[in-house]
Amino acid sequence: MRSHRPLAAALVALAPLIVASCSGDDEPQGDAVRFCAEAAEHRSTIIDPPISDESSLEATLDFYRVMGELAPLAIAAEWNQLVVNFETAASLVPGDPDSEQLVAATAYATEPAAYAVTVWLSRNCGVEIPITTIAPQEFVPAVTTTVAPPPSTSTPG
Repeated sequence: MRSHRPLAAALVALAPLIVASCSGDDEPQGDAVRFCAEAAEHRSTIIDPPISDESSLEATLDFYRVMGELAPLAIAAEWNQLVVNFETAASLVPGDPDSEQLVAATAYATEPAAYAVTVWLSRNCGVEIPITTIAPQEFVPAVTTTVAPPPSTSTPG
């Protein structure tokens, strides 16, 4: 079990985000400036969520959901895939093969979204988030070769 001090500090730091998320507006609230600022300020929560019990798990999920509301349209769908991944992992039933398979499949399926978020945060916010993926995510162009046309068999004449 981890100390509850980091959890308390994270909850205090996240309070403005949580209050903002309760505005009652159903419209997207994407805000790239706030998204970047919150990502920079809570980078450690993104990299290593402070989960030691049920309440810290819920606080972390709330953080991810609020960040999903702040995410600019360019990255909102991908961020919200990460929320689904986190929610799926939080519902894991240890020892249940179906539950474990669902968590693994969801994690694998959301790798492209995690990569896209990581690249977007780096390029647009200057926030570096380390990521490890099972499959390569960066586009690698296919190797092509040029084949010369066959020599002409006709003779001028």
